[in-house]
Amino acid sequence: MSGSDMNTESSVPLSITLLAKWGKEKIELINLSPDTNIAQIKDLIREKTNILPKRQKLIGLVTKAKKKVTDDCILSELKSKSNATTNKDGKLEVKHSFILMGTPEENIFIDPADHDNLPEVVDDFELEFNAGSEKWIAHVAKGEKLKKFTESTIVHVMNAPRPGKPLMVLDLDHTLLDFSRKSIEQASNAERAAAVDADVNNNSASSAGPIRTTQETIDQMKRPFMDDFLARAYASYDLVVWSQTSWRWLETKLIELGMLTNNRYKFCFVLDKTSMFTVTSTLRTGERRKHSVKPLQIIWNKFSHWSALNTVHLDDLSRNFALNPHNGLKVTAYYRKKMAGKRDVELLGLATYLEKLAAEVNDFTKVKFKYWTDVMAGKMALQDGNDSNGSK
Repeated sequence: MSGSDMNTESSVPLSITLLAKWGKEKIELINLSPDTNIAQIKDLIREKTNILPKRQKLIGLVTKAKKKVTDDCILSELKSKSNATTNKDGKLEVKHSFILMGTPEENIFIDPADHDNLPEVVDDFELEFNAGSEKWIAHVAKGEKLKKFTESTIVHVMNAPRPGKPLMVLDLDHTLLDFSRKSIEQASNAERAAAVDADVNNNSASSAGPIRTTQETIDQMKRPFMDDFLARAYASYDLVVWSQTSWRWLETKLIELGMLTNNRYKFCFVLDKTSMFTVTSTLRTGERRKHSVKPLQIIWNKFSHWSALNTVHLDDLSRNFALNPHNGLKVTAYYRKKMAGKRDVELLGLATYLEKLAAEVNDFTKVKFKYWTDVMAGKMALQDGNDSNGSK
């Protein structure tokens, strides 16, 4: 008996089993009633994975009527790809296999663009960075925590480092882009709806008027001149992305924005939040505060030709520089809503400054990056204004 046309009103009791593949894991839901709906299935999945129902995507399930599988759809309406068999309890058993996509709640990155009640600017704690003294950095660099994270960080090199190139470490969110998966989905749905509307109206213009295409929506998420900036930076530096999000979100952003396939620039490798750990720094108020950092020493331990002498780290959060304050260049945070109607040319100026840095300076620790705009305005030379202790 085929599961696609079986009679569910048969006197033989029917049992349904769902087999979900989630990454490397397999999830099995057994002895399900044909009257169980998809919303109930999502609740069962949440119990096993901690993925909220609203974040779950069940790929591969189809109905006999070829309609969209919704939360109200019951299991008896699904089309099976295999024949029903009799299980040990004497019931007819139908199995459905599908792919589960979704991120557990504890690993979720909250996108500010999708939540109107979140603050636009993330608190940067106003750190003094006295934790970044030479003695303190030397101690941390040899500490067990750094050793542990260096060993646990597996670097997947996509493009080999080029001889003689200094290193540029780049943050993504609000440094180079302002990403919103929700906006992409909305644009894609609107684009499909417009195509159907045009087809119904014999290819005439949609009654809803012009809409922004999915690609236009994606391009709007990039900071102005982002691709040009990366192309110019790549000519002088090897590029590495280090983002404070999970790998699943990071991969989504890089792919959706076409950053891994752009022929004008390439990345050596990408690191995510699993290579970050927490330290305690002092606020200007004297309060001690724990926060995550991006320890560049992990990269330097694995690639000996890079060091504090030839590494620059761009980020919109200065607290990420706590272990390597000499190498951090703080970028103005980019938010699309906040910049609406304004012209953002920061990446153009940065590109010129960083080209000058790579061409003229052999020891980046002797440059005070916080004065980069003064250098570009001609108010000071690239290596002017250093304190006697070399701090930034």
